[in-house]
Amino acid sequence: MAEELSKTLSETLKQIPRPPRATLSWLVTVFGPGAIIASVTLGSGELVWTPRAAVAFGYAMTWAFLYGIWVKGVIQWLANRWYVLTGETAMSATRRIIGSWFNILMLISILSVMPLWFTILSSLAAQVPWTALGRPVSLHAFWIPIVAITIVILALSAKLGKAYSVLEKLMQTILWAMFIAFWIAVLIGTRPDWGAFLSNLFVPRLPEFEPWIKEVAPDIYKLGPFLILGTALGALGGGIQDYVGYNAMLYEKRWGLTSFVNRFMKIYTKLGRRKVELPESGDEAEKLKGWLKPAAFDVGFSYLMVFIVTIPAVILSVEVLRPRHLAPTGLKMVEVQAAWLTETIGPWAGVLWWIGAFFALWGTFYGMWEVYAWTIYDMLRSTWPDRFSTLSLNKVRLYLWAYIAIIGTIFYATGASLPLLAAFAAAATHLFALGLWGIALLIANLRYLPKTYRPHPVIVVLAVIGSIIYFVYGVIQLIRVFVPLAI
Repeated sequence: MAEELSKTLSETLKQIPRPPRATLSWLVTVFGPGAIIASVTLGSGELVWTPRAAVAFGYAMTWAFLYGIWVKGVIQWLANRWYVLTGETAMSATRRIIGSWFNILMLISILSVMPLWFTILSSLAAQVPWTALGRPVSLHAFWIPIVAITIVILALSAKLGKAYSVLEKLMQTILWAMFIAFWIAVLIGTRPDWGAFLSNLFVPRLPEFEPWIKEVAPDIYKLGPFLILGTALGALGGGIQDYVGYNAMLYEKRWGLTSFVNRFMKIYTKLGRRKVELPESGDEAEKLKGWLKPAAFDVGFSYLMVFIVTIPAVILSVEVLRPRHLAPTGLKMVEVQAAWLTETIGPWAGVLWWIGAFFALWGTFYGMWEVYAWTIYDMLRSTWPDRFSTLSLNKVRLYLWAYIAIIGTIFYATGASLPLLAAFAAAATHLFALGLWGIALLIANLRYLPKTYRPHPVIVVLAVIGSIIYFVYGVIQLIRVFVPLAI
């Protein structure tokens, strides 16, 4: 089987074109899946969960978003480079190298949190117009049409075969709008304490709440510093349920060997735990390594955008909300952040906040469905290739979207606490499962690729440290979500 793979790789490498030159137009077309993931993970991360931590801790938490974003970027890079170089998705590699049990564990974790994010994101999106209009009726009157209209748009996009392209353009628009609006507010209306910001950027510590937090934001106080920081650390930049989908969506970009995944699937299924033999010199090797550049740019730029949009969100929370003892809490998860613009630019800018906040949160909610479909599509095909090799993405959409909508609606109807749901979801897939996935991807890249294709030592060190910390933090947070709150 190794000989068959070697022959197929050699024949396929002759078919792939050379990567284009890195011109400005090239950069515009390259930024695709990364834009989707950056925007999908920005919505609630920057508008809700990061501000809650920033208000609670001040600049003492800046280290968390620095490490949180870049560790996740490194882990995602390990997944994407594997796919580009081998034509095998990351989840197929973990099933083959680690074992099916690993994929099943990841699948259980992912399926457990998908309905929770449906509840969280749909509720937050509905809270924006509901609050902006003075809460004239029940929140349900806004939630129901938002969910229904979203599902209709998704179904039409999928039927027309435009789901990915619509999502990519929508997410890019939202990402740039958030970037511009946040930085205008910072530059016009605040004088950040850059000394405090930078001095806390690299040294991790877990500060305590100030006394006013207990009175103003009892839900923050009840969860405690560990869970609040962990939720921000987890929600910021997304989780494994987003990243597996990101990895699978590279198929749409046709970088390197990604467009030949169906050709290689059966071969990799039978290869077992043997190394992937790639050409280490010559024209084919040069061409294959060249395709790592667009993949690296897509990952790097997407996480850079998350980073530079997070900075103003933290600054505005610390400089505007914290001195006024305002915190995103209870049914005011999206209300107090309007002060970011009204207190820095002017009262009239509140309209911009409500419009921008709605589209950012709704865009995240919309993007979630398509990303999750790619995630489960890839996981089923990778974990049980003999059974699901001919599975269609539309069939996954049909069953998965129904599951998410039904279970998510049940959670919504129960009135479950959004912060508690987010704390569990972040712990399960944004910390615990992502840490395990990072370790598995390290094993794949270091042991099962030729030496010349292995990641840079700096990437390896960051991935080792980050993956272990995420895994340990996730385990502790999962325990603390249940045990203290059950007493």
